[in-house]
Amino acid sequence: MRRRRQLRDRLAAERLERRLVLSADFAGLSTGPVGQITWDGLAVEAYQDRWVVGFDAGTVGPTPVPAATPAVEPGWSLIDLGGGFFSLATPETSSHDVSQWAAGTPGVTWIEPDFALTPSRLPNDPDYSLLWGLSNDGQTGGVADIDINAPQAWDITTGSRSVVIAVVDSGVDVGHPDLAANIWRNPGEIPGNGIDDDRNGYVDDVSGWDFVSNDNTPDDGNGHGTHVAGTIGAVGNDGRGVVGVNWEVSILPLKFLDDWGFGSTAGAIAALNYAAVLRSAGVNIVATNNSWGGGGYSSALRTVIARHNEAGILFVAAAGNDGTDNDAAPAYPASYDLANVISVAAIDHAGQAASFTNFGRTSVDLAAPGVDVYSTIPGSSYASFSGTSMAAPHVAGVVGLLAAANPQATAGELRAAILDTTVPVPGLAGRLETGGRLDAAAALDQIAPLAGPRVLSVLPGGVVAPPV
Repeated sequence: MRRRRQLRDRLAAERLERRLVLSADFAGLSTGPVGQITWDGLAVEAYQDRWVVGFDAGTVGPTPVPAATPAVEPGWSLIDLGGGFFSLATPETSSHDVSQWAAGTPGVTWIEPDFALTPSRLPNDPDYSLLWGLSNDGQTGGVADIDINAPQAWDITTGSRSVVIAVVDSGVDVGHPDLAANIWRNPGEIPGNGIDDDRNGYVDDVSGWDFVSNDNTPDDGNGHGTHVAGTIGAVGNDGRGVVGVNWEVSILPLKFLDDWGFGSTAGAIAALNYAAVLRSAGVNIVATNNSWGGGGYSSALRTVIARHNEAGILFVAAAGNDGTDNDAAPAYPASYDLANVISVAAIDHAGQAASFTNFGRTSVDLAAPGVDVYSTIPGSSYASFSGTSMAAPHVAGVVGLLAAANPQATAGELRAAILDTTVPVPGLAGRLETGGRLDAAAALDQIAPLAGPRVLSVLPGGVVAPPV
């Protein structure tokens, strides 16, 4: 009796909130009114007045066979789903009353809402099939499922323009039709008035800054930065070209590499300091993408990156394309041993380490798609590039998704979610810190568990347990 009372009390705590009412067709099992149910403290989509019931009726041989069906209230109806499972329709009945019935009906072992399920969300961008790094079913000749599980991640979030990722590179074609809507706009600056309205030291910096020419037009004469930007956040579901890891995001162009792809430490420091100034002014910069490298150890550059760590900005860096061990011969800036640095190696569509990628058991964190990556380039065009430069923006893009799903997460939590959930890669075991590759969906599951349904069954005695 006490166990039954405990179950009744536990079940009665759940409340149904009717939000959306459609025409019902219970017999079809796949159609009917869908609304939100508050279940175990989470708001989840479920079919209204429909439940899945577990009924313990004994077994015959190895397969459970119902010896009877649960006794239900007048006006309710059951559909036998086989194996001791029933679909229960309870028209115009509160979840409290359903809970009372479940607690008082012999043989009912658990009950849960009939959750509404949908296929993985996919964009309508015509070149999406070329993006094996986002979703790979072997369409480019690779191995199925060697990807970042983007469609599964998009079921949780497709990004947010409130999240800003700085592309520290050769600039960005801000007018590219597949990028324009996702280019950051400075809310504190009035375009073209020749005044530093937000008093950050840069006049009319409406969409970033060019630290090569020292002006407010960070256009891309090289193509590298635009390609990186497209992987992070080409506009999704716009019926055009490609899609980024984020369908929506704010890309901040910070140009310090010239049209030949060369830059200076001074230029990199200026660009990174600019990002820090914006962050301190309230701009939600969660990460910078740094697909560049060269030179030796710089105390000045390391100090600036460390200040980003203090400000809560992640520093995503390409591991390098020399095919060498960064543990033995550090490649900067990826090799700075700082808590906010994520160093990224490259894999191909078969899940193999790219022939050119750098590695490092203690200095390179994980791998991401970096061979034949198709993305935006200047002039409203598209092309495939290879390099750890192409791998890093996959990771930076996932940082954007995580920040959109959980705006309260710290930089350390975002980094941990990415590194804790990598998929093991046999050829990279012992060659990378994690030995694995990026998994956007798994990282989202860790950082934002409340963003999607977490199905829990109510067991006798009020014990709540996840399904097997």
